[in-house]
Amino acid sequence: MARKAKEDVKLKILETAEALFAQRGFDATGIDLIAKTAGITKSLIYYYFKSKDEILSELFQNFVLKSIEMKKQITQIWAETPGYDIEKIIKDFTLPFMMSQKDIIRIAFTESVKEAPITPHINIFKYFDQNFQAGFDIADEYGIQVDKDLSNLSGFFLFFAPLFSFVIFSDEWCEYYQCDLKSVTGLFAAVFGKMYNALVGQRPANNRFPDALKQRDEK
Repeated sequence: MARKAKEDVKLKILETAEALFAQRGFDATGIDLIAKTAGITKSLIYYYFKSKDEILSELFQNFVLKSIEMKKQITQIWAETPGYDIEKIIKDFTLPFMMSQKDIIRIAFTESVKEAPITPHINIFKYFDQNFQAGFDIADEYGIQVDKDLSNLSGFFLFFAPLFSFVIFSDEWCEYYQCDLKSVTGLFAAVFGKMYNALVGQRPANNRFPDALKQRDEK
């Protein structure tokens, strides 16, 4: 099988499994159903993955890597564009990205609140740790002072938890209350932006970012 064809098959398995895990739950989704839904054989799934746990682990790790890359892009935009405030960044970048990852966020959230989780590799706190450590590394690169102990506590309960809740429940919330998702998203971005500013602080008045970027590019 050609390399491109192998990549396509593996991607199809991952996308099918992600949709099923989100719709039915991880425990209720077996390899048989993944194979049937994807239109492939079980043996082909086992060619790429040893178990559905391994499928889930790769889905989660892909999400972590994409999240970290998005965080880097957002920080650079914020650093290089003084007029781009937090509210606009959340509305234009953070929320669209997170909404595009709704299925894996729903899976991660669901698996993490089980009384006896059988998928410890997808614990939501592991995602939080990896994501925030990447944020600390980026802050160091740009010379941003961060209280890491405070950021860990407030970052999870005041940033990630509300953001994940909005991503998971926004569609159903708008349907129930007969609201327009676009308008609700704008309102959420405005409120969330104010909360984020309170959490991490406004852009430094002396705007050290250009100097930090120049020093980084000269290395």
